[in-house]
Amino acid sequence: MNARITAIAAALAAAAALPAAASAAQIQADRPCYQDDTGTVAVSGNGFEPNQPYQVTLDGKPLPNGGSTTDAAGGIAGSFSTPQLPGSSVHAYTLSVVQGANTASTSFSVSPFLADFTPGSGNPKTLHVRFKVFGFGLVTANPIVYLHYVRPNGKLKRTIRLGRAQGVCGQIKRTSRKKLFPFNAERGKWKLQFDTHKRYRKGQAGSDFLFYTVGVSIKRIFG
Repeated sequence: MNARITAIAAALAAAAALPAAASAAQIQADRPCYQDDTGTVAVSGNGFEPNQPYQVTLDGKPLPNGGSTTDAAGGIAGSFSTPQLPGSSVHAYTLSVVQGANTASTSFSVSPFLADFTPGSGNPKTLHVRFKVFGFGLVTANPIVYLHYVRPNGKLKRTIRLGRAQGVCGQIKRTSRKKLFPFNAERGKWKLQFDTHKRYRKGQAGSDFLFYTVGVSIKRIFG
């Protein structure tokens, strides 16, 4: 009898020492990266307990109006507005769904969509700058980014390759130092168009590709 009790006690102790089974619940966002404060983040998941309340959290904080109930199959689906960035660069968010003892997490990033150069002041004909771009991977992953120099008359002067955008959002934090204008630029208002096409196409409202335009004026300097 004592031997049997000892065996049972040992078995219970061994069972208690086993790690808890991992939750089978999982969630995913519909995209790896979103543009800052634009559109919505769609979330779906499964493996939760059916017809039970759950709460969505973002970076550990409850999402406003982020509570609901799982469906009869233990699934969830919903969306929320893309969050505003806390700063001016890419931010990776942790998204979690908590339902009873089940917690599932995933991540997504939010990026501004912009192109620029620094320093932003000086004689544009002699200025050396570093270019930067963010959000150029929102459509195609890790694209090559080009800069098209468009004359004041609207005709293309030159195209240069800035490099391959990195990360899930497609960014080039900064290039090597380059002349802002790698040629003798005429007076007038130039258009610097950043996009992912080697061949120049004029970007305008309704275009089917991502582009960002920066205007630079070259004025006559009187001595």
